Amino acid sequence: MPANQIRVLFVCLGNICRSPLAEVVVRAVAHERGLQHYHFASAGTGDWHVGGSADPRSSATALEHGLDLSSHRAQQITGAGIGGWDWFVAMDRENRRDLLRMGVTEDRLLLMRQFEEDNPEPDVPDPYYGGPDGFEHAYRMLTANAEKLLDYLESNT
Repeated sequence: MPANQIRVLFVCLGNICRSPLAEVVVRAVAHERGLQHYHFASAGTGDWHVGGSADPRSSATALEHGLDLSSHRAQQITGAGIGGWDWFVAMDRENRRDLLRMGVTEDRLLLMRQFEEDNPEPDVPDPYYGGPDGFEHAYRMLTANAEKLLDYLESNT
């Protein structure tokens, strides 16, 4: 990875649903915008799925929109790994709290939906225990916020 790349880690609980989907969505939008100075990845705060593939429903949703999660392997972020990242983008407030406990500072920590106007709900709901509709709903939220997130990163790096 080139030294001048801005490293952004998307974080959810298990790294098989929301954060890998966020990673590919934002990567695609950055590519469309010609923003090649980012390195995107994702991780979970828990270790349940480490080494496993993305949830099949998340993969299917990505594929329906021309995105590929076939090579994704779940990984865990711990306090020992936070120094390797410039920005952390949490999928929900619980993930945010976990990252703060690990030592991530507020100035490097964002919520994926924090840029939505008139939105009292800052979380991307975890679709894991629901049906395929939850994954499509998560995809739409991620897509709706990708541009705003990149605008913020471009203004603050």
